Amino acid sequence: MTKTFACRDIGMDCDFKAESDSEAELLGKIAMHAKNVHHMNNIDEGTMKKIKGAIKEK
Repeated sequence: MTKTFACRDIGMDCDFKAESDSEAELLGKIAMHAKNVHHMNNIDEGTMKKIKGAIKEK
């Protein structure tokens, strides 16, 4: 199953969406986006919980 994520699903005013067959790959895409666009060098535990909770399967 394909896993999807959208920044808007965790309350960000951002149009970023990503998808992958692997959660690990999806989290890598999210981390790269967070660093490059939101200037987040590290994703704190609370935000990671929100991210993982917002990942959907289609």
